[in-house]
Amino acid sequence: MNDLIVYDVNDLMKILKVSRATVIRYINDKKIKAFKVGNSYRITKDALSEYIKEQEKS
Repeated sequence: MNDLIVYDVNDLMKILKVSRATVIRYINDKKIKAFKVGNSYRITKDALSEYIKEQEKS
């Protein structure tokens, strides 16, 4: 079975070593695909991997 790994904004702050505002900006600018659960954003491991691959290209 494929386990879905989901991160929140705090997790991405630690992983990417950026501020909360930067993570939110990446989400709002559609650089990182995210979805909302209540008032919080959630980001899948696949979406994070896709963002990292795009950054490696540039």
